[in-house]
Amino acid sequence: MGSSAVRRIERIGAITFRGKVGKNIAAYAKETQQLGRDLGRQLDHDAGAAERAMRKLKKHPRLRHVNVYVRARWVSRHLRQARDLCTGICTEAVKFNLESRRQFIDIDKPRKHTGEVDL
Repeated sequence: MGSSAVRRIERIGAITFRGKVGKNIAAYAKETQQLGRDLGRQLDHDAGAAERAMRKLKKHPRLRHVNVYVRARWVSRHLRQARDLCTGICTEAVKFNLESRRQFIDIDKPRKHTGEVDL
C-alpha cells in the first residue's frame, strides 16, 4: 500500500461526526471515494506489471515445469477483481453520502409551504 493510501486512511480515521454532521459525512464519503480510486488505480497497474514480470520468467530454467502463463493470468485476474471491488467502494461511498443527505440532513431544513403536494 502506497504512502498516499496510508495518509488517506489516517484522514478517514481522523474524521469525527460531531458538530456539522452533514459536512463530516460528505468529507468521509469523499475521502473514501478517493481512497477507492487510488487503490483501484494501483491494483490495475500492479496487475499488468505482475503479468509482464511473470511472463518474462517463462523461459527461466528453474521454472521449466511450472506453467508460468497460467499463474500470471491467475495473479492478474485476482488483482483485477480487487480493483473492481475498489470501484465498488467508490460507488458505495457516493451512495452513502446521497442516502444520508436524503434520510437525515434534508429533513432538518425547513421548507416553505407552497400549498402544492410534493411527491
